[in-house]
Amino acid sequence: MKHSVQSVCLLTSLSLYCLLLTVGEGEGQFVPGRCECYDTKTTVRGPLSDLKVMLKGPTCNTDQIIVVEKRTSEPVCVNPKGPLGKQLLRCWKKGGGVDVKKCLRRKRRDKGKQGQNKQKQRKLRGKSKESKKRWTTPNPALG
Repeated sequence: MKHSVQSVCLLTSLSLYCLLLTVGEGEGQFVPGRCECYDTKTTVRGPLSDLKVMLKGPTCNTDQIIVVEKRTSEPVCVNPKGPLGKQLLRCWKKGGGVDVKKCLRRKRRDKGKQGQNKQKQRKLRGKSKESKKRWTTPNPALG
């Protein structure tokens, strides 16, 4: 009888110890926090080296777009509702999130051609106004 009481106490204390170990492990699990981006920018100047997109979910109710600037190597949060954010998000979704380097390449504008195009457009606008004036003014010889 003496041995059975000791064995029951030992078994109970061992079970309680195992239960406490199991509960203690649950507290150490990683639980994701809130949004990583609080301060967002609509535009980022300069070349970009990396892109990370996190779609809205249970931890954050907005899409998060994080780019890394090449010069400073600092992460910058981009506003997903801004023009750059929309463009990056569209490209990222189109590529399935696989080839992000493709999304970071920006189209370069040739400033010389851009200026020439504006000058041509101005000339064309001026000519069209002059041609309209010729046709709309009454001809005194016909009158």
